[in-house]
Order: sequence, then C-alpha cells, then structure tokens
Amino acid sequence: MWSRAVPILAAGALLACTESAAQQPAYVASSKGRVYYWTAPACKAWKRLSPRNLVRFESAAAAERAGYRPSAANGCAPPRPAAEPVRLTRGEKGERCIIERIVDGDTFQCSPVGRVRMLLIDTPELGQGDIGSEARRVLSALLPVGDTVELELDVAPRDRYQRTLAYVYRDGIMVNRELARRGVAVAAVYPPNVRHVELIRAAVDSARAERAGLWARSAFECTPADYRAKRCGR
Repeated sequence: MWSRAVPILAAGALLACTESAAQQPAYVASSKGRVYYWTAPACKAWKRLSPRNLVRFESAAAAERAGYRPSAANGCAPPRPAAEPVRLTRGEKGERCIIERIVDGDTFQCSPVGRVRMLLIDTPELGQGDIGSEARRVLSALLPVGDTVELELDVAPRDRYQRTLAYVYRDGIMVNRELARRGVAVAAVYPPNVRHVELIRAAVDSARAERAGLWARSAFECTPADYRAKRCGR
C-alpha cells in the first residue's frame, strides 16, 4: 500500500505548490522604502529586502495606489502593456507619462511619449562642464525616475528632432518655471510656443535679481544658445 500512497501524496503536494506559486503576488515592496519590485526571475534586487518588512501586491497598480513607484533596478520594473498611440491636445494638461531618464537640464525621456524638451527655457549644456551637470542634477531632483508627470502642449507640438515640446507639471507645479526660478535656466522663446512666456521671463528675472542658482557666478555669460553656436570665447 505504501508504494502506491507515496506517489499520490507527492503529486498532491506538487499540485499544491504549483497553485500556491501561481497565486503568489507578483509585486513586493519594503514597508521602509518607496519603490516596488516585479518578482520576475530577472529581478534580483527584491531578494535583498528584509522578509519581515515585505509588503505584497497583486498588481503594479495596487502598489502605485499605495504610494510606491517602480524600481529602476535591472529587470525589476513591471512589464509594460503595448503602448497605445499618444494623443496630446494643445493647451490642455492631462497627458501623463512616466519619467524614464533625465537627459540634461531641460530634456528627459518619458514613457510612452518619448523624448520631451521643456518649453521656453534653456539650461547649460553638459559640454559646459559643472554648470551643465548642476542643471541636470536640479531637474533630476524635480523629476525623479519613475514619477508621473503631466504635459501641456502649445501651438507646435514637436521640434525638428521630433521631441515633444511641453510645459511639464509634477504635483501641480510647472517644472519649466521652477527651473527658471531656481536659477538654472534662461528664457528661450521660439514662436509660436509662447503661451507662458511672461511667467517664465518673470521667474528668470527674479532669479537673476536674487543671484539664485547659477546666477551667483558667471555661468550665463556664455548662454547655452551661444555655446551651441560656438560664439563663446575660449
């Protein structure tokens, strides 16, 4: 009898394990952290979390509702659904995208829109050394990877490089203006995209008067536009 019962029990145990694995939540987070992880085989980072601090979720949406954002660790971000065509409406906020990468002080990669160039501002180029790095650092702090932002278009939705041109909002704050206010951007006006030009110019003038950010040194003696045009002295 035992020779027949053991295989049956083993099969039952195997079935139970399989069902348990299938029902196991696919997303986890640490109660002491801010990001969540997809527990796919390629994701190793979540295994370093303390088991007693683990919070489990059945979906990425549930984790985000709880206030967590996707992990940027290799293989740990949730799988993306097939992207639908992005429909941006001129003059309206509401098109949302998720920050993937900060390119420089005024440009970033955002899913599913692609590369976004912020309107009406210009920050130092990375080739300008530490002032370019400082501008990117400020933008990185304002737009953390994994966060969701809203975009507002003006008249011309894209530039010649096919970047989306937008006013960018996070938590209700226009990030274009915030960069100008913090003194890491000058105004860059290219009609017909001029909806918020007075707002940006006022923020730049205020930062210059207060010697905020890069205005505290001679960072803008060579403007970003002049640097790109090679008009600055050596």
